[in-house]
Amino acid sequence: MKHNNLKLVGDFLRAKRESIAPETVGLIKLARARTQGLRRDDVAEFSGISTIWYSKIERGQAAGISSQVLRSIATALCLTKLEYDYLCNLISPQAIPKRDPCYTISKHTAQLLLQLNPLPALLMNDNLDIVTCNSAFNLMVGLNIDELPLAEKNYLDLTINNAIWQTFLSIDSEDKLAIQITRMAGFLRDTLAKRPNDEVLQQKIASFKKQSHIFDKAWTDNTVLQPEERLYTYNHIKLGEILLDKQLWWNFNGDASNRLNIYYPQNAIDRQRLLDILPEQGRCG
Repeated sequence: MKHNNLKLVGDFLRAKRESIAPETVGLIKLARARTQGLRRDDVAEFSGISTIWYSKIERGQAAGISSQVLRSIATALCLTKLEYDYLCNLISPQAIPKRDPCYTISKHTAQLLLQLNPLPALLMNDNLDIVTCNSAFNLMVGLNIDELPLAEKNYLDLTINNAIWQTFLSIDSEDKLAIQITRMAGFLRDTLAKRPNDEVLQQKIASFKKQSHIFDKAWTDNTVLQPEERLYTYNHIKLGEILLDKQLWWNFNGDASNRLNIYYPQNAIDRQRLLDILPEQGRCG
């Protein structure tokens, strides 16, 4: 395991340990506790290992962590399966070939996006870069995504920096902005665990940390998430608030993969409203 991965493991374990209130695991909360959350001694005891060994792991100084020890620590820290998988990927990275992010689409994919109108649809790669979208999505957001500079064609970058995009996501407060950015930080951490040597992704993460204190905090807090389908109220630039069910579809081609977000209205009336505002050239004949 590389030294940088050892540090990532240690940082993650420390963040999880400090996030657990002692009373939630049957311990008495000390009035003047010197540490936030659980102590290293607590985790070591629950895991059945020595405090010295656990401390070395958390300081990023312990190579050769066995699967049994890792499972014990995961149980002690109440890790989710996704968080446990994240640690496994750091400790024993899979032999994954170098994967270049995809920025192009085939004619068949372009035709698919056209046929999805009037349902808004967005195509992204693993790094949250927006490859393209259909006419219905551009109409919903109020931006022509394909005309944006390449550096700005990223879901997270737009969430951090673009006021029109924030309005589309119904972000009208710092709290809502934090929720969105934290979710995407969790997605990127999960991706990085699967491709720890991806220099392009590492550079993007470093850039986001500089751009946003919210992202920097979410990254420091070691949030790990995966994209999920969800029902959400979006702010359509022409139609106002509209409840859409975001469904996710993945396409794999060799070493590259793209994710298609399709936004479904909840009733026939809203579907017709989406159709009514779609220009004729955006419809599939």
